[in-house]
Amino acid sequence: MADVARTAAFEALKRVEKDGAFSNLATAKLRELSPVDNGFATALVMGVLETRRALDHLICLYAKKLPEGDLLTLLRLGVYQLFYMDRVPESAACNETVKLAKRFCGEKRAGFANAVLRSLCRERDAAVASLDDAPPEIRYSFGDGVTSLLKEQYPHEWENILKGFCQKQPLALRVNTLKVSAGEVAARYNAAAEGTMVTLWENQAEAVKQIPEGEYFVQGYGSQMAVKMLDPRPNHFVVDVCACPGGKSLGAAIAMENCGKVLSMDLHGNKLPLIQKSAKTLGITIIETKQHDGRKADPSLAGRADRVICDVPCSGLGVVGAKPEIRYKDPAEFAGLYTTQREILRAASTYVKDGGCLVYSTCTLNKLENEEVVKDFLAHTEGFVLQEEHTWLPVGDGREGFYAARLMKKNGEN
Repeated sequence: MADVARTAAFEALKRVEKDGAFSNLATAKLRELSPVDNGFATALVMGVLETRRALDHLICLYAKKLPEGDLLTLLRLGVYQLFYMDRVPESAACNETVKLAKRFCGEKRAGFANAVLRSLCRERDAAVASLDDAPPEIRYSFGDGVTSLLKEQYPHEWENILKGFCQKQPLALRVNTLKVSAGEVAARYNAAAEGTMVTLWENQAEAVKQIPEGEYFVQGYGSQMAVKMLDPRPNHFVVDVCACPGGKSLGAAIAMENCGKVLSMDLHGNKLPLIQKSAKTLGITIIETKQHDGRKADPSLAGRADRVICDVPCSGLGVVGAKPEIRYKDPAEFAGLYTTQREILRAASTYVKDGGCLVYSTCTLNKLENEEVVKDFLAHTEGFVLQEEHTWLPVGDGREGFYAARLMKKNGEN
Protein backbone atom coordinates (compact mmCIF):
# COMPACT_ATOMS: atom_id res chain seq x y z
CA MET A 1 0.00 0.00 0.00
CA ALA A 2 1.43 3.39 -1.00
CA ASP A 3 1.92 5.83 1.85
CA VAL A 4 -0.78 8.16 3.13
CA ALA A 5 0.87 11.48 2.23
CA ARG A 6 1.50 10.64 -1.42
CA THR A 7 -1.98 9.21 -1.83
CA ALA A 8 -3.52 12.36 -0.33
CA ALA A 9 -1.37 14.55 -2.58
CA PHE A 10 -2.51 12.58 -5.63
CA GLU A 11 -6.16 13.02 -4.69
CA ALA A 12 -5.67 16.75 -4.06
CA LEU A 13 -4.01 17.24 -7.44
CA LYS A 14 -6.91 15.47 -9.12
CA ARG A 15 -9.29 17.93 -7.47
CA VAL A 16 -7.30 20.82 -8.90
CA GLU A 17 -6.71 19.40 -12.37
CA LYS A 18 -10.03 17.65 -13.02
CA ASP A 19 -12.50 19.60 -10.90
CA GLY A 20 -10.88 23.03 -11.14
CA ALA A 21 -10.47 23.36 -7.38
CA PHE A 22 -8.23 26.16 -6.11
CA SER A 23 -4.96 24.92 -4.66
CA ASN A 24 -5.61 26.48 -1.26
CA LEU A 25 -8.92 24.64 -0.98
CA ALA A 26 -7.48 21.37 -2.24
CA THR A 27 -4.65 21.49 0.29
CA ALA A 28 -7.00 22.48 3.13
CA LYS A 29 -8.22 18.88 3.27
CA LEU A 30 -4.68 17.73 3.91
CA ARG A 31 -4.85 19.27 7.38
CA GLU A 32 -6.72 16.15 8.45
CA LEU A 33 -3.41 14.26 8.13
CA SER A 34 -0.73 14.11 10.79
CA PRO A 35 1.53 17.20 10.87
CA VAL A 36 4.36 15.35 9.13
CA ASP A 37 2.14 13.89 6.40
CA ASN A 38 0.35 17.21 5.98
CA GLY A 39 3.62 19.03 5.44
CA PHE A 40 4.92 16.51 2.91
CA ALA A 41 1.62 16.22 1.01
CA THR A 42 1.19 19.99 0.82
CA ALA A 43 4.75 20.41 -0.46
CA LEU A 44 4.03 17.81 -3.14
CA VAL A 45 0.79 19.41 -4.29
CA MET A 46 2.09 22.97 -4.43
CA GLY A 47 5.39 21.85 -5.92
CA VAL A 48 3.78 19.86 -8.72
CA LEU A 49 1.48 22.78 -9.57
CA GLU A 50 4.38 25.24 -9.54
CA THR A 51 6.59 23.12 -11.82
CA ARG A 52 4.00 21.32 -13.92
CA ARG A 53 5.28 22.40 -17.32
CA ALA A 54 8.88 21.63 -16.43
CA LEU A 55 7.78 18.20 -15.18
CA ASP A 56 5.98 17.50 -18.46
CA HIS A 57 9.14 18.46 -20.35
CA LEU A 58 11.14 15.95 -18.33
CA ILE A 59 8.53 13.21 -18.77
CA CYS A 60 8.50 13.73 -22.54
CA LEU A 61 12.23 13.07 -22.72
CA TYR A 62 11.43 9.38 -22.22
CA ALA A 63 7.82 9.12 -23.33
CA LYS A 64 6.79 9.33 -26.99
CA LYS A 65 3.82 11.41 -25.94
CA LEU A 66 2.54 12.81 -22.67
CA PRO A 67 0.18 10.33 -20.96
CA GLU A 68 -3.21 11.47 -19.75
CA GLY A 69 -5.35 11.34 -16.65
CA ASP A 70 -4.24 9.71 -13.42
CA LEU A 71 -1.03 8.33 -14.88
CA LEU A 72 0.17 11.80 -15.84
CA THR A 73 -0.66 13.13 -12.38
CA LEU A 74 1.28 10.28 -10.75
CA LEU A 75 4.27 10.72 -13.05
CA ARG A 76 4.37 14.43 -12.21
CA LEU A 77 4.40 13.49 -8.52
CA GLY A 78 7.26 11.08 -9.02
CA VAL A 79 9.35 13.35 -11.22
CA TYR A 80 8.86 16.27 -8.85
CA GLN A 81 10.30 14.18 -6.01
CA LEU A 82 13.25 13.12 -8.17
CA PHE A 83 14.25 16.59 -9.35
CA TYR A 84 12.96 19.05 -6.77
CA MET A 85 13.02 17.27 -3.39
CA ASP A 86 16.60 16.59 -2.33
CA ARG A 87 15.61 14.74 0.82
CA VAL A 88 13.54 12.10 -0.97
CA PRO A 89 15.67 9.10 -2.05
CA GLU A 90 15.39 8.13 -5.71
CA SER A 91 14.27 4.65 -4.71
CA ALA A 92 11.39 6.00 -2.62
CA ALA A 93 10.27 8.44 -5.33
CA CYS A 94 10.21 5.67 -7.95
CA ASN A 95 8.86 2.80 -5.88
CA GLU A 96 6.06 4.71 -4.18
CA THR A 97 4.95 6.27 -7.47
CA VAL A 98 4.83 2.86 -9.12
CA LYS A 99 2.79 1.48 -6.21
CA LEU A 100 0.25 4.24 -6.69
CA ALA A 101 0.21 3.63 -10.45
CA LYS A 102 -0.54 -0.06 -9.91
CA ARG A 103 -3.35 0.85 -7.55
CA PHE A 104 -5.00 3.52 -9.69
CA CYS A 105 -3.90 2.72 -13.25
CA GLY A 106 -3.16 -1.00 -13.45
CA GLU A 107 -0.03 -3.12 -13.90
CA LYS A 108 0.66 -2.23 -17.55
CA ARG A 109 0.58 1.52 -17.05
CA ALA A 110 2.55 1.16 -13.82
CA GLY A 111 5.26 -0.54 -15.88
CA PHE A 112 5.31 2.46 -18.21
CA ALA A 113 5.66 4.82 -15.23
CA ASN A 114 8.50 2.72 -13.86
CA ALA A 115 10.35 2.84 -17.19
CA VAL A 116 10.09 6.63 -17.45
CA LEU A 117 11.19 7.22 -13.87
CA ARG A 118 14.13 4.79 -14.06
CA SER A 119 15.30 6.39 -17.32
CA LEU A 120 15.24 9.83 -15.71
CA CYS A 121 17.27 8.48 -12.79
CA ARG A 122 19.89 6.99 -15.12
CA GLU A 123 20.09 10.09 -17.33
CA ARG A 124 19.63 12.73 -14.63
CA ASP A 125 22.44 15.03 -15.83
CA ALA A 126 21.19 15.02 -19.41
CA ALA A 127 17.63 15.68 -18.22
CA VAL A 128 18.73 18.64 -16.09
CA ALA A 129 20.75 20.05 -19.00
CA SER A 130 17.74 19.72 -21.30
CA LEU A 131 15.57 21.65 -18.84
CA ASP A 132 18.22 24.33 -18.39
CA ASP A 133 18.25 24.85 -22.17
CA ALA A 134 14.47 24.98 -22.49
CA PRO A 135 12.62 28.28 -23.08
CA PRO A 136 11.88 30.31 -19.92
CA GLU A 137 8.17 29.48 -19.97
CA ILE A 138 9.07 25.78 -19.74
CA ARG A 139 11.97 26.20 -17.34
CA TYR A 140 9.87 28.31 -14.95
CA SER A 141 6.58 26.52 -15.75
CA PHE A 142 4.12 29.04 -17.19
CA GLY A 143 1.41 28.57 -19.76
CA ASP A 144 1.77 30.11 -23.21
CA GLY A 145 -1.12 32.50 -22.59
CA VAL A 146 0.27 34.12 -19.45
CA THR A 147 3.76 34.13 -20.96
CA SER A 148 2.54 35.94 -24.08
CA LEU A 149 0.69 38.53 -22.01
CA LEU A 150 3.78 39.28 -19.90
CA LYS A 151 6.03 39.38 -22.98
CA GLU A 152 3.75 41.92 -24.64
CA GLN A 153 3.26 44.15 -21.60
CA TYR A 154 6.73 43.83 -20.05
CA PRO A 155 9.07 43.17 -23.01
CA HIS A 156 12.23 43.83 -21.01
CA GLU A 157 11.26 42.31 -17.68
CA TRP A 158 9.09 39.29 -18.56
CA GLU A 159 11.76 36.62 -18.09
CA ASN A 160 12.83 38.01 -14.72
CA ILE A 161 9.17 38.14 -13.71
CA LEU A 162 8.78 34.43 -14.45
CA LYS A 163 11.97 33.69 -12.56
CA GLY A 164 10.89 35.88 -9.65
CA PHE A 165 7.71 33.88 -9.12
CA CYS A 166 9.84 30.76 -8.60
CA GLN A 167 11.91 32.25 -5.80
CA LYS A 168 11.30 31.75 -2.11
CA GLN A 169 8.90 34.35 -0.77
CA PRO A 170 9.32 36.22 2.51
CA LEU A 171 6.54 36.62 5.04
CA ALA A 172 5.44 40.25 5.35
CA LEU A 173 3.92 41.32 8.65
CA ARG A 174 1.93 44.51 9.25
CA VAL A 175 2.78 45.49 12.81
CA ASN A 176 -0.04 46.64 15.07
CA THR A 177 1.50 49.83 16.39
CA LEU A 178 -1.42 50.19 18.79
CA LYS A 179 0.34 47.51 20.83
CA VAL A 180 3.98 47.25 19.79
CA SER A 181 6.61 48.88 17.57
CA ALA A 182 7.90 47.42 14.32
CA GLY A 183 11.41 47.50 15.77
CA GLU A 184 10.39 45.27 18.66
CA VAL A 185 8.82 42.68 16.34
CA ALA A 186 11.80 42.80 13.99
CA ALA A 187 14.24 42.25 16.83
CA ARG A 188 12.21 39.31 18.12
CA TYR A 189 12.55 37.45 14.82
CA ASN A 190 15.94 38.78 13.72
CA ALA A 191 14.26 40.44 10.74
CA ALA A 192 14.19 43.78 8.93
CA ALA A 193 11.66 46.56 9.59
CA GLU A 194 10.50 49.10 7.02
CA GLY A 195 8.06 51.56 8.53
CA THR A 196 5.29 49.42 10.04
CA MET A 197 6.25 46.34 8.00
CA VAL A 198 8.53 43.52 9.13
CA THR A 199 9.82 41.14 6.47
CA LEU A 200 10.75 37.63 7.57
CA TRP A 201 12.87 35.24 5.54
CA GLU A 202 13.38 32.93 8.50
CA ASN A 203 11.33 32.07 11.62
CA GLN A 204 8.13 32.27 9.60
CA ALA A 205 6.35 29.38 11.30
CA GLU A 206 7.14 30.79 14.73
CA ALA A 207 5.78 34.19 13.74
CA VAL A 208 2.56 32.72 12.37
CA LYS A 209 1.93 30.91 15.65
CA GLN A 210 1.96 34.26 17.48
CA ILE A 211 -0.62 35.99 15.25
CA PRO A 212 -3.45 35.39 17.80
CA GLU A 213 -1.56 37.69 20.21
CA GLY A 214 -2.68 40.63 18.06
CA GLU A 215 0.70 42.33 17.65
CA TYR A 216 0.71 41.94 13.86
CA PHE A 217 -1.02 40.24 10.97
CA VAL A 218 0.14 38.91 7.60
CA GLN A 219 -0.16 41.44 4.78
CA GLY A 220 1.79 41.46 1.51
CA TYR A 221 4.25 44.20 0.62
CA GLY A 222 2.14 45.71 -2.17
CA SER A 223 -0.99 45.68 -0.05
CA GLN A 224 0.83 47.55 2.72
CA MET A 225 2.19 50.06 0.22
CA ALA A 226 -1.34 50.69 -1.08
CA VAL A 227 -2.51 51.61 2.43
CA LYS A 228 0.52 53.87 2.82
CA MET A 229 -0.41 55.61 -0.45
CA LEU A 230 -3.93 56.09 0.88
CA ASP A 231 -2.53 58.02 3.85
CA PRO A 232 -5.42 57.47 6.30
CA ARG A 233 -5.22 59.74 9.34
CA PRO A 234 -6.86 59.96 12.79
CA ASN A 235 -10.54 60.98 12.66
CA HIS A 236 -10.88 60.17 8.97
CA PHE A 237 -13.86 58.33 7.57
CA VAL A 238 -12.55 55.49 5.38
CA VAL A 239 -14.64 53.24 3.14
CA ASP A 240 -13.25 49.91 1.95
CA VAL A 241 -15.48 48.73 -0.87
CA CYS A 242 -14.19 45.15 -1.39
CA ALA A 243 -12.78 44.61 2.06
CA CYS A 244 -12.47 40.87 2.72
CA PRO A 245 -10.33 39.38 4.09
CA GLY A 246 -9.75 42.84 5.59
CA GLY A 247 -6.03 43.56 5.61
CA LYS A 248 -6.35 47.07 4.19
CA SER A 249 -9.21 47.97 6.54
CA LEU A 250 -7.13 46.80 9.49
CA GLY A 251 -4.04 48.62 8.28
CA ALA A 252 -5.99 51.84 7.77
CA ALA A 253 -7.52 51.63 11.26
CA ILE A 254 -4.07 51.20 12.82
CA ALA A 255 -2.69 54.14 10.82
CA MET A 256 -5.66 56.18 12.10
CA GLU A 257 -4.58 55.29 15.67
CA ASN A 258 -8.00 53.70 16.16
CA CYS A 259 -9.66 57.13 15.91
CA GLY A 260 -12.36 57.81 13.31
CA LYS A 261 -14.35 55.23 11.37
CA VAL A 262 -13.62 52.50 8.82
CA LEU A 263 -16.59 51.02 6.96
CA SER A 264 -15.62 47.62 5.52
CA MET A 265 -18.01 46.42 2.84
CA ASP A 266 -18.04 43.24 0.82
CA LEU A 267 -20.36 41.34 -1.50
CA HIS A 268 -19.96 38.18 0.56
CA GLY A 269 -21.57 38.83 3.93
CA ASN A 270 -20.45 35.46 5.29
CA LYS A 271 -16.83 36.66 5.14
CA LEU A 272 -17.34 39.86 7.12
CA PRO A 273 -17.10 38.14 10.54
CA LEU A 274 -13.45 37.41 9.67
CA ILE A 275 -12.77 41.15 9.67
CA GLN A 276 -14.62 41.62 12.95
CA LYS A 277 -12.67 38.78 14.54
CA SER A 278 -9.33 40.17 13.35
CA ALA A 279 -10.23 43.66 14.55
CA LYS A 280 -11.04 42.28 18.01
CA THR A 281 -7.74 40.42 18.15
CA LEU A 282 -5.85 43.58 17.23
CA GLY A 283 -7.79 45.78 19.65
CA ILE A 284 -9.39 47.84 16.88
CA THR A 285 -12.81 49.32 17.68
CA ILE A 286 -13.49 51.70 14.78
CA ILE A 287 -14.32 49.16 12.05
CA GLU A 288 -17.93 48.58 11.05
CA THR A 289 -18.93 45.99 8.43
CA LYS A 290 -21.68 45.94 5.85
CA GLN A 291 -22.69 43.58 3.08
CA HIS A 292 -22.84 45.46 -0.20
CA ASP A 293 -22.26 44.86 -3.92
CA GLY A 294 -19.33 47.10 -4.78
CA ARG A 295 -20.53 47.54 -8.36
CA LYS A 296 -23.46 49.62 -7.12
CA ALA A 297 -23.03 53.01 -5.49
CA ASP A 298 -24.56 53.42 -2.03
CA PRO A 299 -26.29 56.85 -2.08
CA SER A 300 -26.01 57.19 1.69
CA LEU A 301 -22.20 57.40 1.35
CA ALA A 302 -22.09 59.97 -1.46
CA GLY A 303 -19.34 62.55 -0.91
CA ARG A 304 -18.70 61.54 2.71
CA ALA A 305 -15.41 59.61 2.73
CA ASP A 306 -12.00 61.15 3.35
CA ARG A 307 -10.39 58.02 1.94
CA VAL A 308 -11.69 55.11 -0.15
CA ILE A 309 -10.00 51.75 -0.56
CA CYS A 310 -10.86 50.15 -3.90
CA ASP A 311 -9.03 46.81 -4.10
CA VAL A 312 -10.97 45.03 -6.83
CA PRO A 313 -11.35 41.38 -7.85
CA CYS A 314 -8.62 40.57 -10.36
CA SER A 315 -6.82 37.81 -12.24
CA GLY A 316 -4.17 37.43 -9.51
CA LEU A 317 -1.20 37.52 -11.90
CA GLY A 318 0.85 39.16 -9.17
CA VAL A 319 0.40 36.39 -6.61
CA VAL A 320 1.28 33.38 -8.74
CA GLY A 321 3.68 32.27 -6.02
CA ALA A 322 0.77 31.64 -3.66
CA LYS A 323 -1.72 30.47 -6.31
CA PRO A 324 0.27 28.38 -8.80
CA GLU A 325 -2.74 27.32 -10.88
CA ILE A 326 -2.87 30.91 -12.24
CA ARG A 327 0.33 30.16 -14.21
CA TYR A 328 -1.66 28.18 -16.75
CA LYS A 329 -4.71 30.41 -17.13
CA ASP A 330 -5.94 31.58 -20.52
CA PRO A 331 -5.91 35.42 -20.41
CA ALA A 332 -9.15 35.36 -22.38
CA GLU A 333 -10.75 34.29 -19.10
CA PHE A 334 -9.81 37.65 -17.58
CA ALA A 335 -11.96 39.69 -19.96
CA GLY A 336 -15.04 39.41 -17.76
CA LEU A 337 -13.19 41.15 -14.94
CA TYR A 338 -12.58 44.37 -16.83
CA THR A 339 -16.20 45.52 -16.75
CA THR A 340 -16.55 44.59 -13.08
CA GLN A 341 -13.41 46.55 -12.17
CA ARG A 342 -14.65 49.64 -13.98
CA GLU A 343 -18.06 49.43 -12.33
CA ILE A 344 -16.56 49.11 -8.84
CA LEU A 345 -14.18 52.03 -9.38
CA ARG A 346 -16.97 54.28 -10.67
CA ALA A 347 -19.23 53.41 -7.73
CA ALA A 348 -16.41 53.83 -5.18
CA SER A 349 -15.49 57.24 -6.55
CA THR A 350 -18.90 58.65 -5.59
CA TYR A 351 -18.02 58.21 -1.91
CA VAL A 352 -14.98 60.53 -2.01
CA LYS A 353 -15.44 64.03 -0.59
CA ASP A 354 -13.84 67.09 -2.18
CA GLY A 355 -10.13 67.03 -1.38
CA GLY A 356 -10.29 63.35 -0.45
CA CYS A 357 -8.68 60.49 -2.30
CA LEU A 358 -9.17 56.93 -3.48
CA VAL A 359 -6.60 54.19 -4.00
CA TYR A 360 -7.40 51.68 -6.72
CA SER A 361 -5.36 48.49 -6.40
CA THR A 362 -5.03 44.94 -7.66
CA CYS A 363 -2.73 41.97 -7.10
CA THR A 364 -2.21 41.50 -10.84
CA LEU A 365 0.39 42.65 -13.37
CA ASN A 366 -2.10 42.75 -16.24
CA LYS A 367 -2.16 46.36 -17.45
CA LEU A 368 -5.66 45.88 -18.85
CA GLU A 369 -6.82 45.55 -15.23
CA ASN A 370 -4.54 48.29 -13.93
CA GLU A 371 -3.40 51.31 -15.93
CA GLU A 372 -6.10 50.89 -18.57
CA VAL A 373 -8.91 50.83 -15.99
CA VAL A 374 -7.58 54.00 -14.39
CA LYS A 375 -7.16 55.73 -17.75
CA ASP A 376 -10.71 54.85 -18.73
CA PHE A 377 -12.01 56.14 -15.40
CA LEU A 378 -10.21 59.48 -15.73
CA ALA A 379 -11.39 59.87 -19.33
CA HIS A 380 -15.03 59.49 -18.32
CA THR A 381 -15.10 61.00 -14.81
CA GLU A 382 -14.70 64.68 -14.03
CA GLY A 383 -13.09 66.03 -10.89
CA PHE A 384 -10.39 63.38 -10.31
CA VAL A 385 -6.66 63.54 -10.97
CA LEU A 386 -4.05 60.80 -10.86
CA GLN A 387 -1.51 61.71 -8.19
CA GLU A 388 0.68 58.61 -8.38
CA GLU A 389 0.67 55.00 -9.49
CA HIS A 390 3.07 52.12 -8.95
CA THR A 391 3.55 48.60 -10.25
CA TRP A 392 5.64 46.40 -8.01
CA LEU A 393 7.21 43.57 -10.00
CA PRO A 394 8.18 40.24 -8.38
CA VAL A 395 11.78 40.69 -9.43
CA GLY A 396 14.79 40.08 -7.23
CA ASP A 397 13.26 40.22 -3.74
CA GLY A 398 10.74 37.38 -3.81
CA ARG A 399 7.78 39.69 -3.18
CA GLU A 400 4.49 39.46 -5.01
CA GLY A 401 3.43 41.66 -7.93
CA PHE A 402 1.01 44.49 -7.16
CA TYR A 403 -0.47 47.66 -8.63
CA ALA A 404 -1.87 50.76 -6.93
CA ALA A 405 -2.99 54.20 -8.11
CA ARG A 406 -3.91 57.19 -5.94
CA LEU A 407 -6.74 59.33 -7.33
CA MET A 408 -7.59 62.67 -5.69
CA LYS A 409 -10.94 64.41 -5.97
CA LYS A 410 -10.36 68.09 -6.58
CA ASN A 411 -12.08 70.72 -4.46
CA GLY A 412 -15.23 72.06 -6.06
CA GLU A 413 -13.85 75.57 -6.45
CA ASN A 414 -10.91 74.17 -8.41
